[in-house]
Amino acid sequence: MPAKPRHLLTAPEAWGVVARDPFDRHGEIQLTPGHLEIAAGNPGSGLVYRGPLPRTDYRITLEAQRTAGEDFFCGLTFPIGSQHATLIIGGWGGGVTGISNIDGMSAIENPTTSYTPFENDRWYKIELRVTEPLLVALVDGEEILSVDAEGRQFNVWPELEPMRPLGIATWKTAATIRRMQLERV
Repeated sequence: MPAKPRHLLTAPEAWGVVARDPFDRHGEIQLTPGHLEIAAGNPGSGLVYRGPLPRTDYRITLEAQRTAGEDFFCGLTFPIGSQHATLIIGGWGGGVTGISNIDGMSAIENPTTSYTPFENDRWYKIELRVTEPLLVALVDGEEILSVDAEGRQFNVWPELEPMRPLGIATWKTAATIRRMQLERV
């Protein structure tokens, strides 16, 4: 029997606003049960989750929309075994998706790189699956990346280190997040 999903935005006390460089000039962040509003920061805004987490064999789903700006509206940092990486949705001018970093390469330059023309004020369903050995991401039910994680080196950009182990960030962009769930698979 599959595990019951854990609704991550129902306990605001499990999240902390990141306020160290480059998030020290973050935008206003409002987290109410089930709903997260992130105003644009200069340059970033984000939160880190302090609850228990699996390291593999899990799935995170959420809905996100960019409400202002032109860069990533969902930078989802997550554990992958003993390492961490970030799923970028809407980066590098608004449309790049991918994983930062794989084998030292960012989401704009590795095999997971793709482009999707994201619209402001439109909800997108995002799904990330971390299993042995695959890492898979979908947007609105369409697979945007699938990578064999075995033997790969994952890490996050130095700017996103404060988001570890699980965090969500934006870059010069405002966003709204809802229906964020974590479930074992």
